[in-house]
Amino acid sequence: MPKQHNYHKELEKHIKKQQLTKARKKARPNASPDKPRLRDWDHLMEEEWDMEGFYEGERVMPKGHQERRKVVREMIKKPEVQVAELPEDPSLETQFPNATVGMVIETTSGRCKVSADGEMIDCFLRGILQKQEGGYSNVVAVGDRVEISLDGDGSGVIEKVLPRRSVLSRTAGSSLGRASGQRQIVAANVDRVLIVVSWQKPQFWPELVDRYLIAADRNQLEAVICVNKIDLIEDQAEFESALKPYRDLGYIVLSTSAEDKTGINILREFLSGEITVLAGMSGVGKSSLLSAVQPGLNLKTLEVGERGKNKNQGRHTTRLASYYPLSGGGAVIDTPGIRDFDLTGLEREEIKSFYPEFTKLSANCGFSDCLHLSEPDCAVRDGIEKGTVSQLRYENYTKIIACMRE
Repeated sequence: MPKQHNYHKELEKHIKKQQLTKARKKARPNASPDKPRLRDWDHLMEEEWDMEGFYEGERVMPKGHQERRKVVREMIKKPEVQVAELPEDPSLETQFPNATVGMVIETTSGRCKVSADGEMIDCFLRGILQKQEGGYSNVVAVGDRVEISLDGDGSGVIEKVLPRRSVLSRTAGSSLGRASGQRQIVAANVDRVLIVVSWQKPQFWPELVDRYLIAADRNQLEAVICVNKIDLIEDQAEFESALKPYRDLGYIVLSTSAEDKTGINILREFLSGEITVLAGMSGVGKSSLLSAVQPGLNLKTLEVGERGKNKNQGRHTTRLASYYPLSGGGAVIDTPGIRDFDLTGLEREEIKSFYPEFTKLSANCGFSDCLHLSEPDCAVRDGIEKGTVSQLRYENYTKIIACMRE
């Protein structure tokens, strides 16, 4: 008897499997045969997660695939449903006609504050969104436009993240994020990046400036450099020499002091009318500058450490990225300070393309794949000796290259 019971059970499973296969073929009549499994999925970029051809049995599935499987199963139970009426990707259509569209102005783990219809709404993230793979460690970010459904208690649920026109992203902070190549979205739907650095306390760090410039360039964002704490300049010639390479390349460099209000009016006028994300390491004065530009925000600030291992280093005061509309039009997104900015997704060979002063000379290098490090007949290194290439920028380049995997 046990054997007969097992036989019927296996037969029933086999029949269901055949039904599922037939229904799937009807739903995708023109589908090509399954491709081999992609082994190196750790390093897929976000746009590659929608590739067709993953086996249905994989635990990690392309976006929308699990939902389509559920639809196919329902077709078996309800054969009267017409396959032709099913959209190829339900996520591309408005699934929540009664939802309210708002903007995320602050995020924490699993929760967000959304501005919608003139109100501030505390929202939870729909569980299915948290399970979707998109190449990013966070599903939503400040600046995202989202569809939310309202609960009876005045809170809401984020049902859908609308397409982004731009992002500023960095390597995910956890060791798991770094290992998988995931990125964390710092801000979404922004027009430009204001790279805030300080001349002293903490000391001007040109390598980090270059990292931000590369991140802005690869995301097609305008980048502007703002040097704060110029009231601490002791050698004006040294200051001008350090910023000259960036000015020569056409970057806008603003000089400000939140302490004595130097350059604040210029900064205020510059920020109006656009969506700008403030980026930089802790202690450079991002929140202080923002408070000077628009008094009344009451942003928390702390003095830079004066002793111990944190001497002349900033302390975290901004814990969360936050969206602030400006009275003169536009808005800024203030972000937590960081002491590093990895360039996930780029190969060592690609970094040189983000140095336009190298590109002009590289055609004269002895090797077409010259990395401008130790290769003979390198026109870029010759340019350094002749003074046509900045020694500072070249040193930044070699430091960034040294941090990347070969």
